[in-house]
Parts: sequence; C-alpha cells; structure tokens
Amino acid sequence: MVSDSVSPGGDLAGLRAFALRVGCYAGHRYPQRPEWVELAGERIDVAAVESEWREEEKLGFLVTLRDGRRLLLYYVPNEDLWSGALQE
Repeated sequence: MVSDSVSPGGDLAGLRAFALRVGCYAGHRYPQRPEWVELAGERIDVAAVESEWREEEKLGFLVTLRDGRRLLLYYVPNEDLWSGALQE
C-alpha cells in the first residue's frame, strides 16, 4: 500500500497540486537555499530567505522574490518534490 501522507495532517497529493520548478544552492546539503522559482513560465530570483524550518518529512522556506512577492515553499526529499503558494 502506498500512502500520500508526508506528515500528520499533511497530504502529498495536495503538495503535488502546487508543484513548482525551483533552483537551489546546494553546498553541504540539498537543498541549502532556494535561488529561483518558475511561476507561470517565468524564472524569478529569490531576493531573501526569510525563514526556514524542518517538518517531519519535508523542509519549509518562506522567501521574498525579487519582484516583492512572498512565497511559501516546501521540499519533500523522498519525492524530490517542490511545491509552493504565494502569500498575501
């Protein structure tokens, strides 16, 4: 049986619905720091990583894009999956 759960209360299918292409700096680990995201076919640089955290089976990043928008990013290592949602 395959489970779509990535953490208690989490949903891998939901994360897949918001999948994004993300380019990262990878020094001593991957991903160390998101450097750009692709939104609507446009590559936008990350101006700042405001915060980062680790959850049970995924990594989270709150970033500010070069155009001023803020984006909540998640990376699921076991799936090599990035997802994100713009923040108000």
